[in-house]
Amino acid sequence: MASIPRSVRSCTVRPTPYPQRSGRRDNPHQPQDHIRQRRAGYQEILTPKRHLLKMIVSNLQPLEITEDPNFLGFINALHTTFQIPTKSEMRSLLMTVYKEKEKELQNTLASVDDVTLTCELWSSRPEDSYLTASAHFVDNLGNLRSYTLQTTCLFGDESAANIQNQLTAIMEVWGIKEKVHTVVRAGMPQMKRVKVKWRDMPCFADTLNMIFKDLMGNDELSNVLRKCQDIIRFFKYNSDAERKLREIQQQLGMKQEELILCSGDQWFTWLHMLEQLHRQYWTMMMVIDEQGKTDLNLNENDKRKLDNIISALKPLREATSMMKGKGFETISVILPLLMKVMAKLKGEEKQNDVARALLSKCKKKFGDINNHQLAPMTFLDPRYKNQLGEQNKKQAIEKITKELTAGQVFSAAKVKAVLKRYLAKEPNAKDSNPLAWWRFTGKEQFGDLSKLALKKLGVVSTALPLERASVSTGERFSNFRSSIEPEILHMTLFLHNNWCTNS
Repeated sequence: MASIPRSVRSCTVRPTPYPQRSGRRDNPHQPQDHIRQRRAGYQEILTPKRHLLKMIVSNLQPLEITEDPNFLGFINALHTTFQIPTKSEMRSLLMTVYKEKEKELQNTLASVDDVTLTCELWSSRPEDSYLTASAHFVDNLGNLRSYTLQTTCLFGDESAANIQNQLTAIMEVWGIKEKVHTVVRAGMPQMKRVKVKWRDMPCFADTLNMIFKDLMGNDELSNVLRKCQDIIRFFKYNSDAERKLREIQQQLGMKQEELILCSGDQWFTWLHMLEQLHRQYWTMMMVIDEQGKTDLNLNENDKRKLDNIISALKPLREATSMMKGKGFETISVILPLLMKVMAKLKGEEKQNDVARALLSKCKKKFGDINNHQLAPMTFLDPRYKNQLGEQNKKQAIEKITKELTAGQVFSAAKVKAVLKRYLAKEPNAKDSNPLAWWRFTGKEQFGDLSKLALKKLGVVSTALPLERASVSTGERFSNFRSSIEPEILHMTLFLHNNWCTNS
């Protein structure tokens, strides 16, 4: 095995081989704090200490919380006889649970054939940068499974060579180097033209945010957004103004919505903020005029631009509603989604200059949606196979045929006959699981095509869960103890995603 780069060695708790099972029963004298599991349904029964650890890692709290006087006072008020473990005891328990979950995951990955890796580069402080890698695969029941593997400190070296070395080392440590066929990355443009052994895919959510950032680079649009931020900032930091706003809204029978102050490049949170501002704008102006803050008023051109921005971003939200609200979505949904977005924007481009600019940038970033590289994935999704145009369909059939005949096991004629039968079947319902269909029904009806389909559809569309697509990882850890050791950070994030979320 290749040597592990320094940054991986310093942060990594290496997976250890699963011990051979013997015929002996569990030792009756083992520590009371061990996890007992009911085999039927594999339901984990936790001791109080493990419940406490799970609370800590699920909320990304520092281990020192167990020694905080206020926390101790709260626990004592609830249960005066419970002995709160110290930080060192919690650290030991963290290591124990991590090792247990690590072994479980290592055993699971050993039985998997195809793996997609996702990676995200993030930082909680300017001087820190971390790389988090996760594995995704289709299980025996046709479910998409996702697990965090490693969080590695890059020690300021964000070069393509270092990232490539880190990813390779993580694959080797977990024994999946020969199983990883695709890596989906959030950001990291330095990796775009690097020659690697896997297929490189950009994160779809991250790409949309990059397009929005580019769109908002327009001085006129950025000026309108800044004015909108100033209006909301005025109410958020002026309690008298906000109180007056709520009084007016209550008198008028209006819904009192939360004031959201957005920053960053996430289009979804910007749309949410602008829509709420738009709905409350005229009542806000009543308070602003009363307090003599007329400089915060939007002029007619600003209002028109605000309307256009909201109208241009709405198709993105409508289209992305095709994706699940939580977890990861298969890559096959992206092409139908893009078709829907571009059709909506094209319908607006004549009367909306923002929609026209957004459509132009989408075309440039995603390419020709009528002859797209993702056509084979969408073709193999029984929900969307009939939504492809002739060019995409022809391209998909050619690429799938070439891939299945590469080993000379199948003839091109046989493969095309199978694909013709597959196309003739009625499409599946939009809310059905294409992975489960290929695992069972598709395998029974179309044989070896199912293996290729599961490999293609097992690629995820985003590098991070959909519920986090509008929040950067750095923001999530802004309140997390900045001096945390890399090893503790890795174990905490590993359990946060694999123990707390997957339970």
